[in-house]
Amino acid sequence: MTARTEPLVTVVIPAYNAEKTLLETLKSVSNQSYDKLEILVVDDGSRDGTLAVASDYGLNDNRVRVLRQDNGGVARARNHGIREARGLYIAPVDADDIWHPSKIELQLQALRKFPDARGVVYNWYAAIDENGIIFGHSRPVMHEGDVFEDLLRENFIGNGSTPLMPRAEIIRCGGYDAGLRDSGAEGCEDLKLYLALAETLPFALVPDFLTGYRFTKGNMSSNAYRMLKSHALVMAPIVARYPHLARDVRAAEFNTARWYFMKAFSDVDFAQVKKLAPLMARKYSSQLLIQSVRQSWRRAKRRGIRMAERILGERLASRKTSFAVAAPQTGTAFSDRFPAMPATEAVYLIPSRTANNE
Repeated sequence: MTARTEPLVTVVIPAYNAEKTLLETLKSVSNQSYDKLEILVVDDGSRDGTLAVASDYGLNDNRVRVLRQDNGGVARARNHGIREARGLYIAPVDADDIWHPSKIELQLQALRKFPDARGVVYNWYAAIDENGIIFGHSRPVMHEGDVFEDLLRENFIGNGSTPLMPRAEIIRCGGYDAGLRDSGAEGCEDLKLYLALAETLPFALVPDFLTGYRFTKGNMSSNAYRMLKSHALVMAPIVARYPHLARDVRAAEFNTARWYFMKAFSDVDFAQVKKLAPLMARKYSSQLLIQSVRQSWRRAKRRGIRMAERILGERLASRKTSFAVAAPQTGTAFSDRFPAMPATEAVYLIPSRTANNE
């Protein structure tokens, strides 16, 4: 990509009371190997030092502009930034997430496969805690091209800090739906936009873990009941338009509910478990029974394989799929991955942790 054809990319950072994490996010954006960036921090009516952190940082990076609005939620903050953007592409990142330095460069390279570079690009993510330490990662799916039905079945992008999207197409789709927050169902604005884009645009993948997606007890995705309500509201009009996909949507709703239930259980968040357990029993009893039978079958199959291995005295061939990048290592800092990544070096196996979070 020559200097003449390099597009301006606008990074939109919605920030509400984010003074503790915003500086790290801004550094990860400023240090991108692709530097033709416009960086918009949208202060969503913060009551802490968020505005000061953003303003001070802008003194050292003239690509940074700080916008302000009354508190209206993350969707309105992102939409504000998109309206003010001058870039051809929008790259959103939440004020507590971080990027690998090559993220934007690799995503722009991936766009070249499409006519006029008109499409959406995503990558995989590493799940990080409050201190930036990796504790898991997304399932490394390989969906490309027409991904609409794949997105219905699973939000494989998984967060709002990953995609690179054409600004004109976001505006055509109406941007992020701020009305979900007004309905008490904030959470799936990302998925709704991705689905709207996927109806008309192809998606490309950069097969690497380039987003550090921070999970904290206070973030939006920890409110499981609200997320499930948001998911149902997003899916309802899609089922009305595509009734033949209703079964896939029901399966996605069950998988989403089960994921949040298991997450609440593993986090020892009994308040969430208490809310979700009656819902799971009332709405998904048959699916839970089928899931239980399948899990029992898998356990029996694994026992059978181990017995056969002992009898035969050899290890049976694994069917796991390998990919050409290194998996994030649990217990290490996401920033430790920065020096050694352009690549298609190292090999890893599909991880056991899968996620269907928004």
